[in-house]
Amino acid sequence: MNLYQIANEYQAILDNTFDHETGEILPQVMDKMDEVTKKIEDKGIAVASYIKNLDAERKAIEDAKKSMADREKSLERRVEWLTNYLQSNMERCGINEIKSPYFGIKLKKCPLSVDIQDENIIPNDYKKIKEIVSIDKLKIKEEILAGVIIPGASLKQNNRLEIR
Repeated sequence: MNLYQIANEYQAILDNTFDHETGEILPQVMDKMDEVTKKIEDKGIAVASYIKNLDAERKAIEDAKKSMADREKSLERRVEWLTNYLQSNMERCGINEIKSPYFGIKLKKCPLSVDIQDENIIPNDYKKIKEIVSIDKLKIKEEILAGVIIPGASLKQNNRLEIR
């Protein structure tokens, strides 16, 4: 039986806890409720164990991704350094091309690009202004808690499951 079915059984027992005529708690129902509560606890422990296993696997994947990203960055920096090393020495020696049976190495001119030495002295005609709008949720929360009604916003209370 899955947790959902056990919870439905618990709810059904809870709905029939009282004698509708006398209003008293039925003793046989309490025994059944204890039994179902034990089932819920056992299932809850099993589900929580599975969650912890999945989370451990997720963390292992996260660590592996970080390790691979670090390795990638290291290789990227090495490629960049070696490329600059080769280029600067070819330029220094006036060599524009090296031929090899495996690949060709050439110094090529890039398209013209703009080099900005000092942003502050560039005329305003050549500057773009970017406006970013963001909502201050902390301020909204404080205002609502203080009794201010803010259209389009309200406070909500969520739950989260904690497994230690």
